[in-house]
Amino acid sequence: MKKTILALVLTASAVSLTAAQLVEAIVIRVGDRVVTRTQYARRLHDAFTEIDQTSTTPADAASKKEELRKNLSTDLIAELLIKDRADRLGLSVAADELKDAMSRLKEQYGIKTDAEFDESLRKSGMTRADMEARLHDTILMNKVFGRELRQRDELTDKELKERYDREKERYRLPERARLREIIVIKPSDASKVEAARERANALTAQARTGDFAKLATTSSDAGTKEKGGDLGEVARGELLPDLDKAVFNATAGTVLGPIETKSGWHILKVETRLPSEVPAFESVKDRLRKDASDDTWQRDYKAYIDRLRKDAFIQINEQNVPTS
Repeated sequence: MKKTILALVLTASAVSLTAAQLVEAIVIRVGDRVVTRTQYARRLHDAFTEIDQTSTTPADAASKKEELRKNLSTDLIAELLIKDRADRLGLSVAADELKDAMSRLKEQYGIKTDAEFDESLRKSGMTRADMEARLHDTILMNKVFGRELRQRDELTDKELKERYDREKERYRLPERARLREIIVIKPSDASKVEAARERANALTAQARTGDFAKLATTSSDAGTKEKGGDLGEVARGELLPDLDKAVFNATAGTVLGPIETKSGWHILKVETRLPSEVPAFESVKDRLRKDASDDTWQRDYKAYIDRLRKDAFIQINEQNVPTS
């Protein structure tokens, strides 16, 4: 199982109280539902574990942990409000639904046996009961959202076109060029550098008068040689500064080089130049739908939770919030 398994169900883990927990300090109360100090600490621990497993740097992890700690009480309150709303709507999760969700989870992570699944959960600090409880809550919340929040496929082309007209600059494509390359790698042996430079000069002369793609296939040291040196489209600013300047000051059809860098010599053919432009509506409609629906969902979700909060009894006992 991948390390990110916790992320799939971590957003719905406020569980029901056991008899032993009834005597515990209560951190959050929403109507008849509560989150105890132990539950709060477990949620914090699991979320921190997920952050440690997926963050790229210690600074990134520290920043995410601070953000999570700041928002955790708000998130837990929202979860309890949604569970209460599920009760009011008469929504529940059938055993077959939970079983299917477990099966899909195993399939997603390539797990073949129950023993493998239990071992993967153990490594994540979870039990099967923990996972089932979280999947149950996730399914229940999705049912509430499906009933009461607007769905992505409900956005019309007219609404998307209006958003496109308002925000088309957001989708502007940068200036681009389609390139082919021939690279001569600089030898580590200093005595061979001059010979490599002469080879680069000779290849440049051949490239200006012959078939660039064929020459790249037979003579380039780059991994793109199998594709005739085809680099595809590159945007202004993606290349090394010297290469970028040369490419975006050249016209289509120009062969540039050899341009020396730390790693070797680059011979480039500018196949085409493409200006910065806003793509047509139809070409970005799917992206518009995703962006618009994500933004709309987040806005609707916040408004929805705010409405639920207005009619709910909510109490946070700050003195009981775990500090570590």
